[in-house]
Amino acid sequence: MKKALGIPFFQSIILAGAALISSPGWAARDFTPQAGTWVVSDELDGKPGRGLAIDVQGNTFFMQVFGYEKNGDATFYTATGQMDGNSVTAPLMRYKGGRSFGSEARDAVEDKSIGDVRVSFRNGVAGTVQFPGEPEMAIERFVVRSDDANVTNPRAQTGIRVLSMLVLDGQGDVSNQWKSELTRMSDGRFRLTLMEAQAGYNTPYFTAFEELNCELQGQRARWHCSHPNTATPANDAASYRVAALTFELVGYDLVGSVQLQGAPAGKAQTITGYNLGAHEVGGRRQEGNTTWTTSVEQNYQRGLFLRGGACQVSCFSTENVSTLMPINGTWVVEDELTGKPGRGLALDIQGNTAILQVYHYRDDLQPSFHMGSAAYLSKGVKSMASVASIPMDEYAGGRSVGGAKQSAQWRSQAGHAQLEFAYDIANDRSDTPPNEASLWWTVGQLQLPGESPVRIRRLQLEKPANFPEAMLGKWFLHRAQKTLELTQVVGDVVTTADGSVFCSLVSDRYDADVSCGQLAPQIGWAWHQFLQMPIMNRGGTMTRLRDRHGNAMGLGGLD
Repeated sequence: MKKALGIPFFQSIILAGAALISSPGWAARDFTPQAGTWVVSDELDGKPGRGLAIDVQGNTFFMQVFGYEKNGDATFYTATGQMDGNSVTAPLMRYKGGRSFGSEARDAVEDKSIGDVRVSFRNGVAGTVQFPGEPEMAIERFVVRSDDANVTNPRAQTGIRVLSMLVLDGQGDVSNQWKSELTRMSDGRFRLTLMEAQAGYNTPYFTAFEELNCELQGQRARWHCSHPNTATPANDAASYRVAALTFELVGYDLVGSVQLQGAPAGKAQTITGYNLGAHEVGGRRQEGNTTWTTSVEQNYQRGLFLRGGACQVSCFSTENVSTLMPINGTWVVEDELTGKPGRGLALDIQGNTAILQVYHYRDDLQPSFHMGSAAYLSKGVKSMASVASIPMDEYAGGRSVGGAKQSAQWRSQAGHAQLEFAYDIANDRSDTPPNEASLWWTVGQLQLPGESPVRIRRLQLEKPANFPEAMLGKWFLHRAQKTLELTQVVGDVVTTADGSVFCSLVSDRYDADVSCGQLAPQIGWAWHQFLQMPIMNRGGTMTRLRDRHGNAMGLGGLD
């Protein structure tokens, strides 16, 4: 296998992803590993140790490993490779000579490979790793667990959490789209209101059709839901559409299953989907002739914002206190994305906790890392921004690659990193395609110790070269309530295998950037929709079910 080149990541992974477009023979996955902080399960003991920042996009795998040298110094390694099914083997690379906190800009250079690392995944949140000189060990997605009641914590939800559930049939097509509202009741149980989508030209509309009672299962954000009256006579039970439903939230991702009434026992259908966020009504205040209501929100997308402004006549309006949720994973300082080795960021925001790992270099030019966690909160009423002041701590004395198991100790603190994500709501319209310039999930601001604030960006490992490449794969179109598998490129158009349905880029509409439809002989369009593409699989009016390699989005079947 060739060595990985470039930043601990950037140039090599982007080139690897580009080469993959024409690489046949890779086995497709039924899940995508969730990007963020992972840990060796046996080393998760509440003490400082080593960890993994994993990012899989398409078939491109990138991992940053924070660990320790044999002399106890903090260090980091990176691994870049191509997934073959659920596994990857890649060289574990060391770099040196790059930038430290507050130093002048300087490029790092490749030092050496310390051997190959092998990573395999069982689903989107669990797998194994084998470092050089070590046995294979279980790894898992690190999850911040809390039972504190607030709007950002699904397990102790305040207000209403809004979920998007896509029910899949045996072919992996969407048979039902449900918008669901999860509410915590006074007795600690939850109520789930299911609303079914109906096709609409501009947007689907949803009609409530069932309410279920749900109970938490174990220590995870997992619920089992059934009807409130389990003793319902058989003739009344037939009117129910859902016999039982189980689902789990892991950050933005939702996975589960549903047993529909009348379906054979044990023939539950898979549910995939996502977490839109939550909102609750805060206080009220009077300002002139306007009564302002505070909407306390957690926002993964822009659809939950309650908008409104002051008016000339006595009226009611809304002001937002928002916790904005960016996409977790590998981030970069925009100005440092030059294709040469440098430093990198691993960001993981869960609920109201922000975790940041900075992979960089000491003054002696040797690799190191600083990391920390802090409260992630709204910047204030009407600010439309969320912030965290994260201590940048250095540790020492932990386990080295191939060394004996041992915990690390705190060594020093370099200061605080100031993190901010903002939504330019004044210049954004909710009926337009997602615009990165106004949104928060792929761009933000970071000020590292001893440095000025800079713009940071979520790294795309397999950035499409053009529109058709971006559209290849399997999609669900919300407005049309249709599942499409786009497999062929014809010029600037992408089509289904038989050519009957095609999609093209739109540039002359404010409310859409994609046009998809199917022609019928003599009558013109059998159906047609203008659509909005998501940004990195978030937002828009179409949901990616599988990528262009055939890999399923979402976490797959969880244990």
